[in-house]
Amino acid sequence: MRQRSAQGAQHPASGEAARAWPFGEPVTFAGSMGVFHAGRAPVAVLMLGAIGYEEFCLRATWRSLAQALADKGIACLRFDYPGQGDAHEAADPQGLDDWFGTVRAAADLLRRASGCKRLVLLGQGLGGALALRLAEELAPVTATVLLAPVGNGKRYLRELSAWARIVSDRIGMGTDPDDHTRCAVAGLRIAPGYLPAIAALGTTALQKAPSGQVLLLSRPGHGGDAALAETLTGLGAAVTQRDYEGYETLTTDSTTARPPKATIAGIVDWIAKRAQAAGSAPDNVRTPQPLAPAEGLLGDGFVERPIRFGPEGRLFGVLCEPLGPAAREPIIFVNAGRDYHIGWARVSVNQARAFAARGIASLRFDASSVGDSGVAADGPEEILYSQAQIDDVRLAIDAMQAHGFDAPVLIGRCSGAYAAFHAAVVDERIRRLVIVNNERFVWDPDESVEDAIRYAHRSTGDLGATLARKDGLGRLLTGKLRVGPAGRYLIYRYRKRLSVKLSPMLGRLTKHGRLHHQCHHHFATLAARKVELSLLYADGDVGIAEFQTYFGEAGKGLAAYPNASLTMLADADHNFTHLAAGRRLLDALIRIVAP
Repeated sequence: MRQRSAQGAQHPASGEAARAWPFGEPVTFAGSMGVFHAGRAPVAVLMLGAIGYEEFCLRATWRSLAQALADKGIACLRFDYPGQGDAHEAADPQGLDDWFGTVRAAADLLRRASGCKRLVLLGQGLGGALALRLAEELAPVTATVLLAPVGNGKRYLRELSAWARIVSDRIGMGTDPDDHTRCAVAGLRIAPGYLPAIAALGTTALQKAPSGQVLLLSRPGHGGDAALAETLTGLGAAVTQRDYEGYETLTTDSTTARPPKATIAGIVDWIAKRAQAAGSAPDNVRTPQPLAPAEGLLGDGFVERPIRFGPEGRLFGVLCEPLGPAAREPIIFVNAGRDYHIGWARVSVNQARAFAARGIASLRFDASSVGDSGVAADGPEEILYSQAQIDDVRLAIDAMQAHGFDAPVLIGRCSGAYAAFHAAVVDERIRRLVIVNNERFVWDPDESVEDAIRYAHRSTGDLGATLARKDGLGRLLTGKLRVGPAGRYLIYRYRKRLSVKLSPMLGRLTKHGRLHHQCHHHFATLAARKVELSLLYADGDVGIAEFQTYFGEAGKGLAAYPNASLTMLADADHNFTHLAAGRRLLDALIRIVAP
């Protein structure tokens, strides 16, 4: 057992606190976590992010924007509001006072660390509304950048409620009966005490422009954005209005959202010109104060600290530890898809803190280019289902070993299950592995990752029903039935499944025969090392088809591996979105890892 102090005082590896990470320096303050990028410009940028699912989708964009500002020599700070991201929960929030307090504390930290007196406020979504609300308090403010800002709080909450229904329908589970606010999009909840204050936010009663110059990225055809531009102009601001290119894709699909390079470059260039103009102002720059090592944030039975690791500190993670003695075997949570380290519906945060309460430490981290982790210069364009993602898991194992932990338990869902599985096969430090709703045991090099991500959750049953109607198979073979890209992908998967099933008879003469052999070779490797392998699936999950492909309809083939077990979980979607589903998954993980 490792003894932890109540202050979480285990310090970084030698030299970590003193160096300036090229990918940003993790900070903790006021119950929140963030990343600070140093700069030499006479202004610094305070980044006020969105909340909930919008923030979840935009995390990598926010990181890329901060890095682009730093590359131009402009200091910036991005951070989480209470109850969002990695920040701690408020006990019983009533109004937005704790959010306002966190923004003020962030501004103070940014001014100290950058040495800049003047700030640029950069707000996305609800963060834009907070920028307008607090600009006078945060003065002097040189300029303001507003990205699709919330102009009417009541309308915004109605939009959240509608979007929550859309996402619920998409995953086929209906709205969450435990979400009484009806505003939890993708399971990302907003404490009820915040909602009346959010509803009261708006721009119609704006009395003063936040700054003399404003850049507004508007949603095409959005009347509220046009009205805000007119209001700000009437209040004396010089408003530059541009279209927010790709807004819908960026904020509605965490899997396909990519940092928009042109949009980021335009924002950074606009800010850089204002920073250059501010350089002649007297008494604008002071000596920056060096940042202290990120201290642990105390919670109920746990302490958390953000860390960087890997080459040049490229990878970002949050180390969550119990307040008392910690077991030597920690947990490493591996990203599912491009969901950043808090996890879909924030399940990784909840799981990490629950395990800490049981004396088990954990690391939730982002693979390269996901969430808060930087992009490797020589890395692949697509990180999912790549060797690079597997290598990042092994770097996380190294990091935990450097912090004094041994033999971590790997937990991964979906593509994270694939990465965890393959890391465990090659890394003998792993003795326990939990893979949840795994969709691939081995990767077919002829398969498109993009198609797999986009169409994997489509039902093969729907395709079968289509083929069964009106001589569908005949029409498909004669080219009269058009199934589109999704249908073509499902046909590919159907053919692959049949081919793999036949492969034991054909041996390694076919590609799918070689995939079948490779899958079972990996299972045999883990069995020979006596690695405890737990497979968890939600009833009806699409990943079950992959399992049955290699182990039979009833999974009888798994019996060949005494180290492996199968657990089925009822009433859950692929992502365990609903609160009750997340609890059932947590209970299952606790039974496996900490019985």
